[in-house]
Amino acid sequence: MVKRIERHEARIGMFIESLEGSWQDNPIGQRRFLLTSDTQVDLIKNSRITGIYINLAKGVDVDGSSRGLASVPSPNPSPRKRSLAEERKATAKIVQASVKRLEGAFDRSRSGEPIDIESVSEIVGDISTQIGDSPAILLDITRLKSKDKVTFVHSVAVSALLVHFARHLQFEEPLVRVLGFAGLVHDIGKLAIPTEILNKTAALTAEERDVIMQHPAVGHDILKRQGNLPGVVLDICRHHHERMNGKGYPDGIPAADLSIYVRMSTICDVYEAVTSVRPYKKPWSSAMALSWMLQHGDHFDLQLLWKFILSLDSELTRGVA
Repeated sequence: MVKRIERHEARIGMFIESLEGSWQDNPIGQRRFLLTSDTQVDLIKNSRITGIYINLAKGVDVDGSSRGLASVPSPNPSPRKRSLAEERKATAKIVQASVKRLEGAFDRSRSGEPIDIESVSEIVGDISTQIGDSPAILLDITRLKSKDKVTFVHSVAVSALLVHFARHLQFEEPLVRVLGFAGLVHDIGKLAIPTEILNKTAALTAEERDVIMQHPAVGHDILKRQGNLPGVVLDICRHHHERMNGKGYPDGIPAADLSIYVRMSTICDVYEAVTSVRPYKKPWSSAMALSWMLQHGDHFDLQLLWKFILSLDSELTRGVA
């Protein structure tokens, strides 16, 4: 669990996920680190940052209590690194819990109730904590979709990719969280699409394609009625299927009118979709997907796409040409 605290509450043993404020105001020069000395604590307390995000699973809380560690770490800690099997197990639990909670939030929205923003935001917190510096394990877990959970697991994976990509670009943590939230709800418009169309294994008819292409606008309307969501979330929901060549949908708007956040979401959305199991296709390898995306530069912002590739683990991108 990630928690925001004030800078004056910093203490030895806290694991810092990010510091709130501009990068230039970061007194330590790192984004994620363990506070191990009084000097580090004093630097933070006397800095110009506006807040701190601490990971309670990896360090102590304000009162010195610890959920993930046996005791307060010494100045030279050497915590046991979790094995790959332990990491996969922990990640699987996070994904399963996130999917269940997101499904519940979508079900309530289907009934006409407003989205539980706090609940969805907590999902983002769990995802952003678990993904750490590498999306590889989380993405591997999300490949294990059942047909009736495709939309929800896809949304969790896109959220994770957006969080990881935004951190790679050194966005400030509050914006990272907003992008993670947008990833979770970007496909909420699919609630209006009949399951038999979403899960169809045969080729879609022209009429069925038209129904599918309505989901960004439908989702945008659902989220707009919420009345209290950031514009970035609405923008990504409506425009994540737009293209740099102006031939996307639902509005067919040109590249000049696509925000960086929409361009990021398009990359994450397509990458996750083509590398995962769907009712109508087999998954592509990461290298195959990224090579295809690079060859379709009229669809994507190529400068951002290369940055996305660099943000991924080497084992995911090996063989990209």
